[in-house]
Amino acid sequence: MKKLLTVLLVLCVVMTAVFAQAAAETAKFPTKDITLIVPWGAGGSSDLVGRRVTDEMAKIFGVNISVVNTPGATGTVGMTDCLLKPHDGYTLIANATPHTHYVNGLADWSPKDWDFLAAYYVPCVIAVQKDSKYKTFNDLYEALKSNPANTIKNSVAGIGSSGYNAVMVLSATDKVMGKGLNTPYAGGADAIKALLAGEVDFTSQLSNEMIDLLRSGDLVALCSLTSDDLVLDGVKDPIPSIKKFIPELEKSLPIGDAFGLMFPADVPDATKAILEDAFVKACKTDSVKAFANEKGMVLLGANIAESNKLKDDAAVAIGYVLWDLGIAKHSPADKGYQRP
Repeated sequence: MKKLLTVLLVLCVVMTAVFAQAAAETAKFPTKDITLIVPWGAGGSSDLVGRRVTDEMAKIFGVNISVVNTPGATGTVGMTDCLLKPHDGYTLIANATPHTHYVNGLADWSPKDWDFLAAYYVPCVIAVQKDSKYKTFNDLYEALKSNPANTIKNSVAGIGSSGYNAVMVLSATDKVMGKGLNTPYAGGADAIKALLAGEVDFTSQLSNEMIDLLRSGDLVALCSLTSDDLVLDGVKDPIPSIKKFIPELEKSLPIGDAFGLMFPADVPDATKAILEDAFVKACKTDSVKAFANEKGMVLLGANIAESNKLKDDAAVAIGYVLWDLGIAKHSPADKGYQRP
């Protein structure tokens, strides 16, 4: 009996030491380099935002943050890859709010499986190339209305991406807005390239992914999916709100997405706090602030609680729109999201 007690005492001492060491390592986070997975191609919103913010976080941490682009299945490939790695904070994701992967049947995981850190809000814009026959939004709208065969193509960054969700939300009020043929690409940058190449007729894409082309005049914005006209630095004229053309759509506005970083929700709390602190500090740097004006975005720099609310609100609003339209394969209710 005494021998058994001695063994148990030794085990307790060893386990205490192990837990103490693990806690110490967590408190010192990070002690090694971090990987940022961008589940889209290079040059899109997630990629640009992720690189800019983590450049500043790397300076704060004193470690390297390497970027790996892993596109596929509307971001699901890279997101799932992150979930398969240790949930220790050393693998991060750069993405928009992950609100439709489950309802669209792309993943089994829920938006609640992720903690989010929102860096910027980006509105959607409907645009055409400069030589398009659609000179105004009304031109495009009338063409869509008389387009029963869905021959007018819209480039999106995958089914379930921000641009795709935008027209689906609009079509819940005005079915004409859902009559374009949504043509998926590997990311926002590729969707824009497709428009420039003449592969599609228009794009419902995020402002930051076309801002330079709007400034140069190679793309022309027909309308913004914002409540008010959208003023972008370096773009000659304000972009009219879509509600000027279809007043009934005002209740659906604004439509866009928040972009930032995320990681599995069961990362240790101490590590989360360190990541959150570095993220908030990074978003206060001149570099990250200037990037907002440069790329036509709104700086948020939100903490985890604020960001998760944005994520979950989007999961409810967009998820139920897709479900009610008969597009979604699963209801948001399956993951505990109730109708508002």
